[in-house]
Amino acid sequence: MLDTVSERKLVKPQQKLNKQNEANGWYANGAFVIATHLLAVYALIFHTPASQTKWLTFILWQLASLGITMGYHRLWSHRAFEARIPLRMALGVMGTLGFQGSIKWWVLRHRLHHRFTDTDEDPYASNRGFWFSHILWIFQKPRYTKMKSIDSSDLVSDPVVRYQHTYFIPLAFFFGFILPTILGSLWNDALGGFLYGGVICRILSWHGTFSINSFAHWTGEQLYSNEISARGNLLLAIITGGEGYHNFHHEFPKDYRNGYRIFDYDPTKWSIYFFHKFTNQIPFVYRSPENEIQKAKTNMQLFKIHKLQDKLDWGVDPSSLPAISYSEYNKTVSDEGKDWFVIDDFVLDVAEFKESHPGGARILRAFYGKDASKAFHGGLNIHSKAANTMLAMFRVAKIDRSLDKED
Repeated sequence: MLDTVSERKLVKPQQKLNKQNEANGWYANGAFVIATHLLAVYALIFHTPASQTKWLTFILWQLASLGITMGYHRLWSHRAFEARIPLRMALGVMGTLGFQGSIKWWVLRHRLHHRFTDTDEDPYASNRGFWFSHILWIFQKPRYTKMKSIDSSDLVSDPVVRYQHTYFIPLAFFFGFILPTILGSLWNDALGGFLYGGVICRILSWHGTFSINSFAHWTGEQLYSNEISARGNLLLAIITGGEGYHNFHHEFPKDYRNGYRIFDYDPTKWSIYFFHKFTNQIPFVYRSPENEIQKAKTNMQLFKIHKLQDKLDWGVDPSSLPAISYSEYNKTVSDEGKDWFVIDDFVLDVAEFKESHPGGARILRAFYGKDASKAFHGGLNIHSKAANTMLAMFRVAKIDRSLDKED
């Protein structure tokens, strides 16, 4: 059970990480990524696409995004819903548009990320730096020592996953670059189809996904857990097809909804629901128990309240107060002219407060050297909770009635 009030600390990686020591540069991948970015810059500067090409680019970007969010992420990584073969095939093809590796390659690393978030086994650990988690991690070929502990049986048994993994490179190049070029040629903009439907679309898809690894672990709300760095915000959800509510997702990874609340922007959630409700392609979706979600939210609310509470001055701790007899209290007020009175056996010094008293200082003076408990608790006035809380600020001693009996 989670501690509701204590602040949980992130696990920090060791100075010398095993995977850093064993990582080799992924030069082919790095060259491809750099070249694609350079081509994107060329496209933006030197080629103006046809209007049809702009629409093609947008559509392919959205299909690629859905292939990653709905397919790679929620279906295959977290098994948040079940899908029949035709839909799995479509999502497998759409996933190749993202050009982020095969389903199997992507899913295993993402499961590792969830299992060991913010540790040295996290492929894109946010505590290794913003740019590492965003993009630099893909320039390395590390050995993940915990990879063998990740279950891949469901991936191995899925024919769609096996086929896509085996033929990923030709599939990705065909759907990601050749097909947009062919489509662009239909309206005499083959180059635009390649540069925008191919190259620009890849860039948009990459950085949409990468932003979850970086921005979603860097800034945003933590409504459900502060156990790890995962956060969430609306802007990121808009950019990533609903994946921006990352704090909820890390706490409830199997839920088909990333945007759990009804007003959360999550087109991937809506797409899954549509296929579940109106077709036979998604026979089952998983929802986290409402009671558990509310418990997580309450835990965080309690944590934030206690954190704020610790910053406030709540007055003198009763255990630190000196004990005096009632007669000693009376004598001190009489002999030294103290602005003291008693409420609930606490001696209160109101010298600095009396002029600020809402009822005036005169009322307070009438009780100096006396027990004002009955008057305070309704005899003279029904005081607010704030007034009750403020009493602790004026405590100087505690009355011990047994001392009067000894005298």
